[in-house]
Amino acid sequence: MDERFKMHRFYSTRFAVIVASLFMAGWYYYDYFANDMIRWDLVIILSVMAVSKIGAMIYYRITH
Repeated sequence: MDERFKMHRFYSTRFAVIVASLFMAGWYYYDYFANDMIRWDLVIILSVMAVSKIGAMIYYRITH
């Protein structure tokens, strides 16, 4: 398999995760400001995304 294909797949996956995280954060803030309602499920999912991203960054920084 070509390295360029793997890198393009990696970049597209990373871009999709960033867009989904921003969309989910926007949805959370809309519910919070428009409906005065805190959606704890969205807070938990955004927290898991942030912790896993930071964990992966630390892991790759140490191993590479």
